Amino acid sequence: MKKIITTLVCLCTVVQFAAAAHFDDRRITKGTVLNYTVKDGTILYKLKATITECNNNGNIKLQWQTTGAKAIKGSCTFPYASLEKATEMKMKLQPGNEILTEETSRWFVGYDVYDYMFNLGVDGDLKIDDNDETFTPDEDETEKDILYNKVKISMEYTQGTKTEAGNTTTIGLIEYADKIILLNNYSSGNFSITLVSIQSPVAKAATKLEDNVSKQILKELTPKNAVPLKKMEPAKYATVKAAYPLLATVENYDATKGGKVSKPITETYEYRYGSNSPNPPSLIDCLTADLKIIYNQKEKFNITDIEMLGNNRLTATAAKKLLDVYMTTEYVKIPGYRPWTNWSFVRSLTDSQRTQLATELQGYITKYGFSE
Repeated sequence: MKKIITTLVCLCTVVQFAAAAHFDDRRITKGTVLNYTVKDGTILYKLKATITECNNNGNIKLQWQTTGAKAIKGSCTFPYASLEKATEMKMKLQPGNEILTEETSRWFVGYDVYDYMFNLGVDGDLKIDDNDETFTPDEDETEKDILYNKVKISMEYTQGTKTEAGNTTTIGLIEYADKIILLNNYSSGNFSITLVSIQSPVAKAATKLEDNVSKQILKELTPKNAVPLKKMEPAKYATVKAAYPLLATVENYDATKGGKVSKPITETYEYRYGSNSPNPPSLIDCLTADLKIIYNQKEKFNITDIEMLGNNRLTATAAKKLLDVYMTTEYVKIPGYRPWTNWSFVRSLTDSQRTQLATELQGYITKYGFSE
């Protein structure tokens, strides 16, 4: 079932940039330049897109031009909300002024598509030049080196492919800044476009007004009340608890220890609940779903020689390797529905308990399978 997720809106604030900026220092601002190479059949040319206006109360405007074997120029204007919501891409360049809707963009993609392919490891849907496309994420790369202000910067990356009637269409996306997704590469038939470099202006510290706007946006996106947790149906839970007693404790595990420990992040589970997007049917299934997500990104965590997962197949050996990610990696670097809670739960166990949990996970998946 195709999912719909409402995620954090992109923040376009002006901040200071270092020569090799950290993730949190990168922002889309007036003057940001995206440089691409384009190949159309045998014609090869360069494309330069410059942001001339970026205002969270209005529009984002870009002026672009090509040089080389093909010289054309134009401009694009689209609502600021497109940084979050864009699910339609216009690849074919339209010379002159072009006004796009809040769901349509060039070079920017809504975060939900990236979230599906990178974080959840499921198909992402886009409409490209008015054609509906479903991209299946590749598992090979999760980072891409981008020339940013003449310095190579590693950015989170996902690539998806679609093969139909002998033709393969590929799209690659990078998370340039927090929830700001850029087109890195696209190819279909004899047409391709590839990001070469990004130039960002060195700006002074953000103004007090911009800081207040940023904080207000984040505040509005955070769930106002405690999110109710979806528990397993009682009869099934009784059966699960009898067969897999340690795994069953996930259902009632409280990582905050009754409020004594402050929750450091708002988890994907909570944002999805707030946007009426589907979550796994129980907290146990959240853990198994998160283990599958880690498996889909196993290269990122240097997991090698692991048995293949199936809908009803997870060996205890594979489960142990996936659980070990919570022991070796900070929660902020782990994807999933409840990364901090599951990280805390796994770390609360002894070595022998984690081994027991891996065995119980094998039995649970064999009987009930993975849920998303």
